[in-house]
Amino acid sequence: MAVPSLVQTLSRRLPARWQRFIPTALVALGLVLAVAPLPIPMRALGAALAAVILAGDIGDLAVSVKKKSAWHALPRLRFWCVLAVTAAWPWIRDGNPDFAVFGCAVVFAVAVAVPPLRVVAAPYAYNLPGLRDGKPAASKVPPISYPVVSVVAVIALIAAALADATTAVVLLIGLIATVAWSLAADAVVRRQLQTIRLVRALRAYRPEIGIAFAGRSGGPWQLRMWEPYLLRSGLKCVLYNVNEEYAEMIREGGGLKSPFVQLSPYLDWDLRTVLVPSLTSLYYVQNARTNAEFMAHTRITHVWLNHGDSDKPANFNARHALYDKLVVCGQAGIDRYANHDIDVEPARFEVLGRPQASDVQPASGPIADVKSPVVFYGPTWQGLDPKVNFSSLEHGPEIVRQLIGRDATVVFRPHPLSYRWRIRRAVIHEIHSILEADAAGSGRQHVWGDRAEKEWSIADCSNAADALISDVSSVVSDFLQSTKPYAMVSMRAGIEDFREEFSVAQTGYVILADMSNLGEVLDDMLGADPLAEARVERKRYVLGDFAGQESADAFASLVRRLAGK
Repeated sequence: MAVPSLVQTLSRRLPARWQRFIPTALVALGLVLAVAPLPIPMRALGAALAAVILAGDIGDLAVSVKKKSAWHALPRLRFWCVLAVTAAWPWIRDGNPDFAVFGCAVVFAVAVAVPPLRVVAAPYAYNLPGLRDGKPAASKVPPISYPVVSVVAVIALIAAALADATTAVVLLIGLIATVAWSLAADAVVRRQLQTIRLVRALRAYRPEIGIAFAGRSGGPWQLRMWEPYLLRSGLKCVLYNVNEEYAEMIREGGGLKSPFVQLSPYLDWDLRTVLVPSLTSLYYVQNARTNAEFMAHTRITHVWLNHGDSDKPANFNARHALYDKLVVCGQAGIDRYANHDIDVEPARFEVLGRPQASDVQPASGPIADVKSPVVFYGPTWQGLDPKVNFSSLEHGPEIVRQLIGRDATVVFRPHPLSYRWRIRRAVIHEIHSILEADAAGSGRQHVWGDRAEKEWSIADCSNAADALISDVSSVVSDFLQSTKPYAMVSMRAGIEDFREEFSVAQTGYVILADMSNLGEVLDDMLGADPLAEARVERKRYVLGDFAGQESADAFASLVRRLAGK
């Protein structure tokens, strides 16, 4: 086994800090032995020890070059040791320092050590006044050329010191290396200039509030859900996006109006500059772990919004307790944390109702008076974990057929994330086909596809309907604003257990997963509706005592207050 591989294998058994320290310590030991007044065999052994470990470092760099990596981080401490010995060698050998070698060694040590050189990708923006949209022009110089120049320059300086080269030769090596480093640093220079331009534009724009988004494909609808209500405050807003792979999807599908800032993979580095002094508060609609990077900036108020109100676990995560403020719709939102032993200081809660439900209109009368009801079927998505799969979509065709059999018109709007799975897409298309065929044969004006999912909002779908069938979902909470009847599908539990676990189901009709009671539920929901009076009180508990635009106005007032307005 090669010496570098042996060292790496042994050091992996130790903590990470020691894994980095051991090879460096061995290089330092080898170099000391190589220049110490010891017998030739000992000095040769020391030189060999340092050489083989450094050869391993150079070999790793060669692999990075072969794989066309964007960057390769050199082990700075080891190269500093080499440069220190190189600078000292003429003095050890001749008794007099070589100031040319010493000067080059100092310059080379600084060049090898500059930490920003590994930060190549630059943040950029769209719709930000004073800055060109999109990514800056890319450098034609591969970033990995910088560490390559560093290694070649250090080797050349070592050779010059060992060969007792003239001052002119040493200075020529230093000059060539400096020019090469300057050219190799083109990408870094471009990044720094782009960052300067971005920060200058942000400071000129003076955003007072922002949305920090570290989520993924849910971005378009999650951000679209809240941005209008933030802008209703009258304050300038900016969106900071973390995951660049979803940037185009968010910009094209979100219909957002605020400037969009795409951060680089080096988030910590970017946040030191782009969170400009005018920014007072950041709002979060997705509970990604990366949010902690933003929240480390404690001068800013960090506000948890979530992207929907329901009894799903996403509405009572322990990480929520770390935010400065938690916006909840009603007392139900507060009780969810207490019921799951999550301690949040009462002063951190802001009960503001559900702004998105402000446009949901109340029922015009008892549903029993409606001869041919319109039913909104809005199933949730399956989640990423079977434990939180509350989706009834797989039973959607049966639910829709039974509704049609009762002369009901259907508004069908699946969760947008359901399209990510082939099997779920197939079910959605099957439901579309059922509705299309019935509309052609019966003349019923079913609503599905782009009209229900893109042209209409959740509020539009709710206002068009006389009743709702959904799952454990924020769609239910929003619909509750109307006090119209709703049913929820329990995919695992019995009726009583389901109602005990999910409080909003206590005033909803519960459909069992095997659909065995679907007909009975439709009879109650579309007929006598025995839960009508209980829903009015449940609405206050879940959504607070807000009517019309009061919730949206209360939220705008909070945004202004947290911004010091």
